[in-house]
Amino acid sequence: MRHILLYIAPIALILTLYVGCGQTVIEEPHVSVVPHFKNIVEGAEYVGDVACFDCHEDEYQGYQEHGMANSMYRLDQENQVESFGSEVVLDSLSGLHYITVAADSGFFMEEYLLNSEGEKIHQLFRSMDWVVGSGTSARTYLSEKDGWFYELPVTWYTQQGRWDFSPGYQIANKRFDRKINDRCVVCHNSYPAPVPQTNGMYESMPEGIGCERCHGPGSLHVEQRLISPEAPDSVDSSIINPAHLSLDLRLDVCQQCHLNGTVNLLRDERTAYDFRPSHDLADYISLYSSSKEESSDEIEVISQADRMMKSACFTETMDSLKPLECTTCHDPHAGFRAEGDAFFNAACIDCHSSASLKDTVIGEAEAVHTSESNCVDCHMPKTDLIEAPHSAFTDHWIRVVADKEVVPVSAHQTTDLVPRFDRDKDNSQLAKQFYAMAQITYGYREGDTSSLDIGIKELRALWSEGEISEEAMFLLGYAHILKGEFMSAIGPLEEAVRQDPLIVERLNALAQSYEGAEVNVSKVEPLYREALRIQPKMVNIRLNMGRFLEANGRLKEAESEYTQAIRDEAWNAIAHFNLGTLYLRQGKLDEALALLNDAIELDPFHAGALSNVGLVFVQKEQFERAERAFLTALDRNPDHVESIDNLGTLYLTLERNTDAINILYRVVTISPNNVAVLTKLALAYFRANQFSNAMEMAQNVLAIDPSNELAQQIVVAVN
Repeated sequence: MRHILLYIAPIALILTLYVGCGQTVIEEPHVSVVPHFKNIVEGAEYVGDVACFDCHEDEYQGYQEHGMANSMYRLDQENQVESFGSEVVLDSLSGLHYITVAADSGFFMEEYLLNSEGEKIHQLFRSMDWVVGSGTSARTYLSEKDGWFYELPVTWYTQQGRWDFSPGYQIANKRFDRKINDRCVVCHNSYPAPVPQTNGMYESMPEGIGCERCHGPGSLHVEQRLISPEAPDSVDSSIINPAHLSLDLRLDVCQQCHLNGTVNLLRDERTAYDFRPSHDLADYISLYSSSKEESSDEIEVISQADRMMKSACFTETMDSLKPLECTTCHDPHAGFRAEGDAFFNAACIDCHSSASLKDTVIGEAEAVHTSESNCVDCHMPKTDLIEAPHSAFTDHWIRVVADKEVVPVSAHQTTDLVPRFDRDKDNSQLAKQFYAMAQITYGYREGDTSSLDIGIKELRALWSEGEISEEAMFLLGYAHILKGEFMSAIGPLEEAVRQDPLIVERLNALAQSYEGAEVNVSKVEPLYREALRIQPKMVNIRLNMGRFLEANGRLKEAESEYTQAIRDEAWNAIAHFNLGTLYLRQGKLDEALALLNDAIELDPFHAGALSNVGLVFVQKEQFERAERAFLTALDRNPDHVESIDNLGTLYLTLERNTDAINILYRVVTISPNNVAVLTKLALAYFRANQFSNAMEMAQNVLAIDPSNELAQQIVVAVN
């Protein structure tokens, strides 16, 4: 039997960019501090809510009913409200099914695939360890493993009492693979203990947003009030009381989480955890939104502050002693979710009594403007959001609303990016940098090459005129990598590393650019090793290191890196795939099969792993099992060229020439310049005595690769 070289799927090259919810970091000079509050300027530390209880029992107890206090917590029997196992959620695009399970050992989410007979051919469970969301609208779940927190794809929608996809998952199902990052945690929880430069790994995780998010770190206050229970002045300077801030800074306390944009950039080497109440939020973030003129019906889940500030109730009272603001209706020290309409209507009636409305409301409207009327239903209607199904969100723009305005809308309808803060709207070099970085961030997140091009062009122009920030330099290089322009990436990445050689994502990106451009190869390994010395938990970088070592024949060292990657991140399908593929190349077939099957369990659509399982069976001469593995790979990814190649090669080896023709011909449309596969197709035609087709295909190969010996032999043989 004649054996033809089979294709082993390549090891994945990992690109890392910590953008998450549209995040990156950039330099910015000043910060606006209110020096009166000493817990901000004297470096006080966080002490936790329990320290507040002894002196502020009423506020503490009231806050425990507030949504913010219940924004993230462990799921257990006592706080369970869901109907587990009540329905199956189906991803119609992939065929994946999801169902929740309540067991004595805890709560789980099951993912499975069915074959045509209704039998489960893939099954994977994840523990439902954490709840994210107060439950007013929904409860989303996290599974914790190895210090990472993974968002689960199905959410309990409280208002309708049903299961469905988590926001965004119906559009792009990330399955069990989406790690939450710092920008997610910061607005759903008190500050955790993050592992540096991982953007998503944590040594410890608190439960719920605490008192200090609005009042600042409490250690100084606790220390001073234990010495003397009463503050020496009318305003206690040992801790922030937002009531003593200006209106704009009070709003910023809320807007640190209740303000959204299409792209959100951090400034001046800030982290997601750096903002403190009494600071100007614009000193910490740069926010960009869609340029498309916002109509009254378009709201986002966290756009409440922006919507409120459109209201006449806000604009006409902002200079008064008692302006309309978030806390007018939302007491931060009390729960209000179960209070009902009368609770919120009372805030309206404080200013708009039924008697005062008689002078402004006339005609038919007068009859519905009484002390019993529901102000909120008419003037702050609820509306649906496409990305968050089965939930209605209150529109905080207070106005007279036409019926046609209240329709479901999408939170992401972007035509261009417009900055929110004044400092980003001028024509300064810094403002232009932010805009360019926002474009690159958006392009990375959305796969939009036109946005990458805009950002690259702008940053290149600014760099030619003078210095740009080191983070702008890094993003410029990274944008080139995303476009496959490795030589162009090297200059800015070298400069970014020169300015700060201790940032692991920069070292990783520079190493990748050298590899991609095939220059300075001797510098690649030291860059990867330095990145891993700084942060050894960066599994993506470790996989790049292992791949580089394997490509250079250092298989034992590569094996060590892949093995460590699996120890550090057991749910990483690529780590299992890489090590399994390495063992396949070494002929360690049983070890390879076990690891490749692990990769398939973690990712049932990993066509490379399925194809390599087929190669294991080929080497074991179990050809029927090999064929099934290749066919499964193509069933789940019909355009996977490597699986087409491998299956076609197997058919040639088994002298099933007609089958080989039928499978290899797929490549003609998928990858018409793939010389290796087209040559095999020409050979299959020749063996099947289809000489004219063999000649045509061989000539096509020679047009691409004139020195191809097998194609030349086929032409001679046909002639």
